[in-house]
Amino acid sequence: MPIRKTGTRLSALFPLLLGLTSPLSAQPEAGADAQVRRHLSLTLERELVAWSQRAGVTLSARQVVVRPTSGLASQTPCPTPPVIAPASTQSLPVGHLQRQVSCPALGWRYFVRAKVSATAELPVARHRLPRDHRISAGDLARAPKELSATSQDWVFDRERLIGQAVRRAIRADQPIRHSQLAPPNLVNLGDEVVIEASSGGFSAVMRGVALDSGGEGDSIRVRNLSSGKVITAYPVAEGKVQTRF
Repeated sequence: MPIRKTGTRLSALFPLLLGLTSPLSAQPEAGADAQVRRHLSLTLERELVAWSQRAGVTLSARQVVVRPTSGLASQTPCPTPPVIAPASTQSLPVGHLQRQVSCPALGWRYFVRAKVSATAELPVARHRLPRDHRISAGDLARAPKELSATSQDWVFDRERLIGQAVRRAIRADQPIRHSQLAPPNLVNLGDEVVIEASSGGFSAVMRGVALDSGGEGDSIRVRNLSSGKVITAYPVAEGKVQTRF
C-alpha cells in the first residue's frame, strides 16, 4: 500500500515538473513586438561581441535596449524568426541604431530603433602627451571607458601605441585616437645620417647631416658632409637615408 501511494503522488506531480522544465523556446511568442525586440536584441549582442573579438577588446557592462515599434503590437508574430537586415558597415555597433526587421511569410516590415552601450578597458594617456612626443610604455595606463559611435577611431591595442609619435597633443586619462598619431621620425633635424646612393650598377655610402625631420615615405634635405652639397633623400631606417635618381 505505501508503494501505491508514493507512485500516485509522483504520477500527479509529473505533468507539473514537465511544465517547469520545458525549454523557453517552446513557449509561444507573446506578440510581434516582443518577438522582434527579442530577436533584434540577440542579433545586436552577437554583432557587438563579434566586433570586440575583431578589435581584441574585452567588453563589460553591455546593454541592448530595443524600443517598442508603433504598429508591431497589432501584428501577428512571424511563424519563422524575423529577418533582420545586416548592418551597412562593420563599424562599432553602439549608440542609437536603426535596423529593418521583416517577416516574409506575413509581409510586414518595420524599422526598429535600439540603443546599445558597452564599456571597455583600453589604453589611455597617463599624463599629457605633447606634440612630437614619442610614446613609451611608461606614458600609458589602462582605464574603463564607455564606447560611443565616435570610438571607432580609438586605439585599443596598447602595443600599437608604443613608438608612435604624437601628431596632436593628447590629454591625460583620455583614449588615444589614430588621428592623433603619426609614424615616428626615422631622422630628426640635426641628426648625422648615412646616405646611400645607387644608380644602375653604381652605389656609394656617404655621411651627411639632416636639415629636416622625417619618417618613412617623407622627403628631407640632407647636407653631404664630404661635398657640402644639399640633396633630397628619403629616410629608410633610423639614421639612414637613400637618394633616388
